[in-house]
Amino acid sequence: MSRVISRVKKFFLPGEKEAFDRIGELASLGEEALDLLVKILSGTNGLAEVENYTEKISALEKEGDRLTQSFEERLGKGTITASLATDFERLVDSVDSILDRAHSLSRQLRRITKRPLRQAKEFDTTIRKSQVQLVEIGRLQLQTLRKLLGVAGSNRVEALEMAREIEKLEEQGDDVKDGMLDEIYGSWEELDYASFHNYIQTTIEADDILDLCEDASDLVIAVMKALGA
Repeated sequence: MSRVISRVKKFFLPGEKEAFDRIGELASLGEEALDLLVKILSGTNGLAEVENYTEKISALEKEGDRLTQSFEERLGKGTITASLATDFERLVDSVDSILDRAHSLSRQLRRITKRPLRQAKEFDTTIRKSQVQLVEIGRLQLQTLRKLLGVAGSNRVEALEMAREIEKLEEQGDDVKDGMLDEIYGSWEELDYASFHNYIQTTIEADDILDLCEDASDLVIAVMKALGA
């Protein structure tokens, strides 16, 4: 019985604490990638700068893959309680997918910089500003997620508050996304098919980042509850 009491008080065993620290490193890479995405979306960069930012995001994505692979190998060695392994796998996959989305978005934006689409300039400026807003919301979510990963094993109340904040940010992002989609669909006559498709796709991918952040937050809380935290 004393071992159970000790487990509940401590919440996380060393392997689980290390796993959260590693996932925090992965989230930090995602935050860096979103910082670079905001720079690309600012619309003031030439092709050389956009390519440079894209290459940096690509390097971050590869580093994220390396961390994810290392994490999965450690899971295979039984460093984490078997009953929690699936939740941890889903958690690291959610955070790694944020890097994947940032990488995909940066490549699309580089492609457009190389071969600009035929589009209404004023409309493009409006959409870019909204996309920056979406990405910045995602960056705030990642900052909060990293803090959540840091306190999850020691402060239940604070962890739950952070999870709620991430959820509120996701809802705020949904409002921005819906407004953007209304604007895009309402302006179809001004846009050629390639522009229309690009705006829809990049908007949805940017919003996916926010959804993935909320998924990761929910999984952290699920692990905490499974451990009695």
